[in-house]
Amino acid sequence: MYGTTLFDIDGTLCDPGSGITDAVRHALARLGIAEDDEAALRRFVGPPLEHSFRDYYALPPDQVERAVAHYREHYRDAGLSLYRPYPGAAELLAGLTASGVRVGVVTAKIQTFAEQALRSTGLLDLVGTVHGRAPDEVVTKQVTLRAALRDLAAPPATVVMVGDREHDVHAARDNGVDSIGVLHGFGTADELTAAGATHLARDLGDVLGLVLRTPQ
Repeated sequence: MYGTTLFDIDGTLCDPGSGITDAVRHALARLGIAEDDEAALRRFVGPPLEHSFRDYYALPPDQVERAVAHYREHYRDAGLSLYRPYPGAAELLAGLTASGVRVGVVTAKIQTFAEQALRSTGLLDLVGTVHGRAPDEVVTKQVTLRAALRDLAAPPATVVMVGDREHDVHAARDNGVDSIGVLHGFGTADELTAAGATHLARDLGDVLGLVLRTPQ
Protein backbone atom coordinates (compact mmCIF):
# COMPACT_ATOMS: atom_id res chain seq x y z
CA MET A 1 0.00 0.00 0.00
CA TYR A 2 1.19 3.50 -0.77
CA GLY A 3 1.18 5.56 2.42
CA THR A 4 0.63 8.88 0.63
CA THR A 5 -1.38 9.55 -2.53
CA LEU A 6 -1.10 12.91 -4.26
CA PHE A 7 -3.57 14.00 -6.93
CA ASP A 8 -3.61 16.41 -9.82
CA ILE A 9 -6.85 18.42 -10.16
CA ASP A 10 -7.79 19.14 -13.79
CA GLY A 11 -8.62 15.95 -15.67
CA THR A 12 -7.98 13.84 -12.57
CA LEU A 13 -10.23 14.77 -9.65
CA CYS A 14 -12.22 17.47 -11.46
CA ASP A 15 -13.65 18.03 -14.91
CA PRO A 16 -13.04 21.72 -15.67
CA GLY A 17 -15.55 21.67 -18.51
CA SER A 18 -14.66 24.48 -20.90
CA GLY A 19 -13.37 26.69 -18.08
CA ILE A 20 -9.71 26.42 -19.05
CA THR A 21 -10.08 26.41 -22.82
CA ASP A 22 -12.53 29.33 -22.77
CA ALA A 23 -10.09 31.36 -20.66
CA VAL A 24 -7.19 30.56 -23.01
CA ARG A 25 -9.28 31.51 -26.05
CA HIS A 26 -10.25 34.77 -24.34
CA ALA A 27 -6.64 35.60 -23.43
CA LEU A 28 -5.41 34.96 -26.96
CA ALA A 29 -8.24 37.02 -28.45
CA ARG A 30 -7.26 39.96 -26.24
CA LEU A 31 -3.83 39.75 -27.89
CA GLY A 32 -5.35 39.62 -31.36
CA ILE A 33 -4.89 35.88 -31.83
CA ALA A 34 -7.92 33.88 -32.96
CA GLU A 35 -7.81 30.25 -31.84
CA ASP A 36 -10.78 27.92 -32.30
CA ASP A 37 -8.94 24.60 -32.50
CA GLU A 38 -10.07 22.72 -29.39
CA ALA A 39 -7.09 20.38 -29.55
CA ALA A 40 -4.73 23.36 -29.49
CA LEU A 41 -6.57 24.86 -26.53
CA ARG A 42 -6.57 21.58 -24.60
CA ARG A 43 -2.76 21.56 -24.68
CA PHE A 44 -2.93 24.17 -21.91
CA VAL A 45 -4.27 21.63 -19.43
CA GLY A 46 -1.27 20.41 -17.43
CA PRO A 47 1.87 22.51 -17.94
CA PRO A 48 2.47 25.93 -16.38
CA LEU A 49 0.35 28.52 -18.17
CA GLU A 50 3.31 30.79 -18.85
CA HIS A 51 5.21 28.01 -20.60
CA SER A 52 2.24 27.18 -22.81
CA PHE A 53 1.71 30.74 -24.05
CA ARG A 54 5.45 31.04 -24.66
CA ASP A 55 5.98 27.68 -26.34
CA TYR A 56 2.80 27.28 -28.38
CA TYR A 57 2.43 30.87 -29.62
CA ALA A 58 6.02 32.18 -29.43
CA LEU A 59 4.92 35.10 -27.29
CA PRO A 60 7.63 37.38 -25.86
CA PRO A 61 7.76 37.82 -22.06
CA ASP A 62 5.65 41.00 -21.96
CA GLN A 63 2.86 39.40 -23.99
CA VAL A 64 3.03 36.22 -21.90
CA GLU A 65 2.46 38.37 -18.83
CA ARG A 66 -0.53 40.07 -20.47
CA ALA A 67 -1.97 36.76 -21.66
CA VAL A 68 -1.72 35.25 -18.18
CA ALA A 69 -3.46 38.28 -16.66
CA HIS A 70 -6.32 38.06 -19.19
CA TYR A 71 -6.58 34.31 -18.63
CA ARG A 72 -6.76 34.59 -14.85
CA GLU A 73 -9.39 37.32 -14.97
CA HIS A 74 -11.68 35.26 -17.21
CA TYR A 75 -10.95 32.01 -15.37
CA ARG A 76 -11.71 33.56 -11.98
CA ASP A 77 -14.93 35.19 -13.14
CA ALA A 78 -16.32 32.43 -15.36
CA GLY A 79 -14.12 29.34 -15.51
CA LEU A 80 -14.16 28.09 -11.93
CA SER A 81 -17.96 27.90 -11.88
CA LEU A 82 -17.84 25.20 -14.58
CA TYR A 83 -15.89 22.69 -12.47
CA ARG A 84 -17.49 19.37 -11.55
CA PRO A 85 -16.01 16.42 -9.65
CA TYR A 86 -15.49 13.27 -11.67
CA PRO A 87 -17.74 10.36 -10.66
CA GLY A 88 -16.32 8.61 -7.64
CA ALA A 89 -13.87 11.36 -6.67
CA ALA A 90 -15.34 12.03 -3.23
CA GLU A 91 -15.75 8.33 -2.50
CA LEU A 92 -12.15 7.62 -3.53
CA LEU A 93 -10.69 10.34 -1.32
CA ALA A 94 -12.81 9.26 1.64
CA GLY A 95 -11.96 5.60 1.07
CA LEU A 96 -8.23 6.24 0.96
CA THR A 97 -8.36 8.28 4.15
CA ALA A 98 -10.41 5.59 5.89
CA SER A 99 -7.75 3.05 4.89
CA GLY A 100 -5.00 5.10 6.51
CA VAL A 101 -3.59 6.70 3.35
CA ARG A 102 -2.58 10.36 3.49
CA VAL A 103 -4.27 12.26 0.68
CA GLY A 104 -3.10 15.51 -0.88
CA VAL A 105 -3.13 17.57 -4.05
CA VAL A 106 -0.18 18.76 -6.14
CA THR A 107 -1.07 21.14 -8.95
CA ALA A 108 0.39 23.68 -11.36
CA LYS A 109 -2.49 26.01 -10.45
CA ILE A 110 -1.94 29.00 -8.23
CA GLN A 111 -2.88 28.09 -4.67
CA THR A 112 -6.05 30.17 -4.42
CA PHE A 113 -7.50 28.82 -7.67
CA ALA A 114 -6.69 25.25 -6.63
CA GLU A 115 -8.49 25.67 -3.33
CA GLN A 116 -11.47 27.36 -5.02
CA ALA A 117 -11.80 24.53 -7.55
CA LEU A 118 -11.73 21.91 -4.81
CA ARG A 119 -14.09 23.86 -2.56
CA SER A 120 -16.66 24.41 -5.32
CA THR A 121 -16.72 20.68 -6.09
CA GLY A 122 -16.97 19.61 -2.45
CA LEU A 123 -13.54 17.99 -2.39
CA LEU A 124 -11.46 20.44 -0.37
CA ASP A 125 -12.37 18.96 3.01
CA LEU A 126 -11.48 15.47 1.74
CA VAL A 127 -7.80 16.23 1.10
CA GLY A 128 -5.26 16.86 3.81
CA THR A 129 -2.97 19.22 1.92
CA VAL A 130 -2.98 21.32 -1.24
CA HIS A 131 0.31 22.30 -2.86
CA GLY A 132 -0.04 24.87 -5.63
CA ARG A 133 2.07 27.89 -6.50
CA ALA A 134 2.12 31.59 -5.76
CA PRO A 135 0.73 33.95 -8.44
CA ASP A 136 4.18 35.34 -9.20
CA GLU A 137 5.91 31.94 -9.41
CA VAL A 138 6.60 30.08 -12.64
CA VAL A 139 7.58 26.58 -11.59
CA THR A 140 7.17 23.10 -13.01
CA LYS A 141 5.19 20.37 -11.29
CA GLN A 142 8.50 18.69 -10.47
CA VAL A 143 9.31 21.60 -8.16
CA THR A 144 5.86 21.66 -6.57
CA LEU A 145 5.89 17.91 -5.96
CA ARG A 146 9.35 18.16 -4.42
CA ALA A 147 8.05 20.81 -2.03
CA ALA A 148 5.09 18.61 -1.12
CA LEU A 149 7.34 15.64 -0.35
CA ARG A 150 9.51 17.86 1.83
CA ASP A 151 6.57 19.38 3.70
CA LEU A 152 4.96 15.98 4.25
CA ALA A 153 8.28 14.34 5.19
CA ALA A 154 7.18 11.52 2.90
CA PRO A 155 9.81 9.07 1.63
CA PRO A 156 9.37 8.95 -2.18
CA ALA A 157 9.12 5.15 -2.19
CA THR A 158 5.90 5.37 -0.15
CA VAL A 159 4.21 7.94 -2.40
CA VAL A 160 2.20 7.72 -5.62
CA MET A 161 1.20 10.63 -7.86
CA VAL A 162 -2.13 10.37 -9.69
CA GLY A 163 -2.65 12.45 -12.82
CA ASP A 164 -3.90 12.47 -16.39
CA ARG A 165 -1.02 14.07 -18.30
CA GLU A 166 2.62 13.34 -19.03
CA HIS A 167 3.60 16.30 -16.84
CA ASP A 168 2.29 14.45 -13.77
CA VAL A 169 4.24 11.32 -14.68
CA HIS A 170 7.44 13.26 -15.39
CA ALA A 171 7.15 15.08 -12.06
CA ALA A 172 6.73 11.76 -10.25
CA ARG A 173 9.61 10.11 -12.08
CA ASP A 174 11.98 13.01 -11.46
CA ASN A 175 11.21 12.82 -7.73
CA GLY A 176 11.54 9.04 -7.43
CA VAL A 177 7.79 8.60 -6.99
CA ASP A 178 5.49 6.03 -8.62
CA SER A 179 2.61 7.29 -10.75
CA ILE A 180 -0.90 6.30 -11.75
CA GLY A 181 -2.07 7.67 -15.08
CA VAL A 182 -5.84 8.02 -15.28
CA LEU A 183 -7.52 7.71 -18.67
CA HIS A 184 -10.72 9.69 -18.07
CA GLY A 185 -8.99 13.08 -18.36
CA PHE A 186 -7.06 14.93 -21.05
CA GLY A 187 -4.19 12.52 -21.65
CA THR A 188 -4.12 9.23 -23.55
CA ALA A 189 -2.80 5.80 -22.72
CA ASP A 190 -0.04 6.28 -25.31
CA GLU A 191 1.01 9.61 -23.78
CA LEU A 192 1.06 8.27 -20.23
CA THR A 193 2.80 5.03 -21.16
CA ALA A 194 5.47 6.86 -23.16
CA ALA A 195 6.06 9.14 -20.16
CA GLY A 196 6.69 6.08 -17.99
CA ALA A 197 3.54 5.79 -15.85
CA THR A 198 3.89 3.03 -13.25
CA HIS A 199 0.20 2.10 -13.52
CA LEU A 200 -2.77 3.02 -15.71
CA ALA A 201 -6.33 3.38 -14.40
CA ARG A 202 -9.42 3.50 -16.57
CA ASP A 203 -11.13 5.79 -14.09
CA LEU A 204 -11.06 6.77 -10.42
CA GLY A 205 -12.74 3.50 -9.52
CA ASP A 206 -9.51 1.67 -10.40
CA VAL A 207 -7.28 3.96 -8.36
CA LEU A 208 -8.35 2.74 -4.91
CA GLY A 209 -7.30 -0.83 -5.65
CA LEU A 210 -3.99 0.23 -7.18
CA VAL A 211 -3.11 2.33 -4.15
CA LEU A 212 -4.13 -0.24 -1.55
CA ARG A 213 -2.91 -3.40 -3.27
CA THR A 214 0.48 -2.26 -4.58
CA PRO A 215 3.14 -3.79 -2.29
CA GLN A 216 5.72 -1.40 -0.86
